[in-house]
Amino acid sequence: MGTFAAAAAVGLSTLFATAASAHSAGPAGVAKCGDDGKYVITWTVENDYGTPVTLSNIKILPDGGTHANIQLDGKGHGKDHDSFTTTYTTTKPVDLVLSVDGLWQDGRSTWPANGQPANFKSAKVHLSGDCKPNTSPSPSKSPSKSPSPSPSTTAPTPEGSSSTPGLPVTGSSTTLPMVGTGAALVAGGAVLVVALRRRRRVTFTAE
Repeated sequence: MGTFAAAAAVGLSTLFATAASAHSAGPAGVAKCGDDGKYVITWTVENDYGTPVTLSNIKILPDGGTHANIQLDGKGHGKDHDSFTTTYTTTKPVDLVLSVDGLWQDGRSTWPANGQPANFKSAKVHLSGDCKPNTSPSPSKSPSKSPSPSPSTTAPTPEGSSSTPGLPVTGSSTTLPMVGTGAALVAGGAVLVVALRRRRRVTFTAE
């Protein structure tokens, strides 16, 4: 009985030690349908160990693209997680997986000890293939009021007025000069008649 208890205690201590010293990059992904008909997938990675890790060979399988290397600090020390997004267009069901390689710097050595990064894969992110562009109409704008017509500046024509234009009046009046000229001519003629009569008068002188 005592031997069994001792063996169980050793087994449990080994199990917890293994879990506590586990190195994991924790890749995961969540997808949603965008307004443009493309899937937007948010990918996350997390360092579950207390020393820094370099994540490399980051790619989305089967054909979702790649990502540059990511440096993470030890868990609970600075930046111990990161995220990025990718887009994917499909009309058929597809399962995507995030694959990363992790190499930890454990003091004077690395994990894995052989210096070769360990590979981690996320759970499958399912795309149903029915993501369509959002075609719902945008909120209609209230119609703008047309400007009211400005009042006419043309004066109305009085009723009964003749539409025939009148003769234009130009220059000054010539009536008075003409009357004066006629009077002068008449006076001059009278003087001339009197003078002629005087010349024709014959004077008889008695001897």
